[in-house]
Amino acid sequence: MKILVINPNSSKEMTAHLERVLNQIKGDHTELTVTCPEGGPLAIESAYDEGMCFPGVMDLVLKAKDQNYDAIILACFSDPGLEAAREVSDCLVLGIEETSMHVAAMMGSAFTVLTMTDKRVPSKLSHVRRFKMEGACASVRPLGMSVAEIEANEERACAQILDVAGRAAKEDGAEVVLLGCAGMAGYAERVEQELGMTVIDPSSVTLKVAEALVDAGIKQSKRGLYSVPPVLQRKE
Repeated sequence: MKILVINPNSSKEMTAHLERVLNQIKGDHTELTVTCPEGGPLAIESAYDEGMCFPGVMDLVLKAKDQNYDAIILACFSDPGLEAAREVSDCLVLGIEETSMHVAAMMGSAFTVLTMTDKRVPSKLSHVRRFKMEGACASVRPLGMSVAEIEANEERACAQILDVAGRAAKEDGAEVVLLGCAGMAGYAERVEQELGMTVIDPSSVTLKVAEALVDAGIKQSKRGLYSVPPVLQRKE
């Protein structure tokens, strides 16, 4: 099967990191393409950044229509453009935030989301409500680091993840840790070993879910919510 992973920011370094991590776990039958827009923000750390990345993401999604992909994954823990991408795509489209929250809810009584900074906490809580995960989410906790800082200093990032996740377990009752940024790809195993908690790497988990759903022949319904936009219907 062919799967396209889109990193919605324009960081070549993060895209290459994501590609390395996902190629280690992809199925033998999976042909994986990991890419990012040429323009747009280098990191997505605000609603403004999400809006600025949208044109580049949709351009890649529309180009994928003629490339016979079986699935498209939006690898940003905000799922920018997810509904629009599902409208214009004939193949399965998954966002790592929505997918990993649902998986996290199945893995324990409550999960905590680790996000970048305290300013992103309200946004993540809003997304928890959007995906109807209020009953499963114990907390959203900030790491106090930017995306660039996580990329630049892996040891500090891992230490901070361990500290914040440990406090979420003790103080919030979290049993599952959700790493709320594609830039944290590759940290899950070490954190899980040291804390004894289930740790969800959203990009990795979403890739495996995508492979399973493609094998099962399941994709989004085109009947209502994700039906083809009228402007594209007229072109057809």
